[in-house]
Amino acid sequence: MTRLIISAASAADFPRTGIPEIALVGRSNVGKSTLINSLVKQKIARTSAAPGKTRLANYYLIEGVIANRDVRPFYLVDLPGYGYARGGAASAEEFEALTEDYFDRAANPGRLLAGILHLIDSRHPGLRQDAAAHEWLLRQDLPIAVVATKMDKLAQREQTQTVNALTGNYGACILPVSAMKETGLPEVWQTLREWTAR
Repeated sequence: MTRLIISAASAADFPRTGIPEIALVGRSNVGKSTLINSLVKQKIARTSAAPGKTRLANYYLIEGVIANRDVRPFYLVDLPGYGYARGGAASAEEFEALTEDYFDRAANPGRLLAGILHLIDSRHPGLRQDAAAHEWLLRQDLPIAVVATKMDKLAQREQTQTVNALTGNYGACILPVSAMKETGLPEVWQTLREWTAR
């Protein structure tokens, strides 16, 4: 069964269950909620064409049989997107504070952070905002993979160029994905299983 457990507004709301957590990080409207829905093959995360919809840390408990495999329980945590927030600069700072609290393991005992999926829009692989976020994420000392979203929006040649650019820019594991065409999802699942099996 896959379900939303809690929408955390502050560190006090974070579950402290010891269940592995995978954080989804990315710019507003990059496709975090869409990726979650595609991975679990049901609509559990709300999606919107308008940026800045995710305002809380949404914890989705993933368990049971998914994609024909038995899945050990873990959380996918959809964090607020960076770069845009309804409500302006004050709201953006509030969201950034929530993300910093999320990764503060010393202040949050009882939680098991297992990895980070950094989502980047494949149509814009060289944004300074993404590079700055990635540098910050690297300092969290967690396994990290870059998920290149919306690959179906690119021609085949452009897809190759984007993957090469992301590999050059980040040197991390690059997972090209199209949620619409359901391509790249098995590779994301393999990464999630490796991280949550530790």
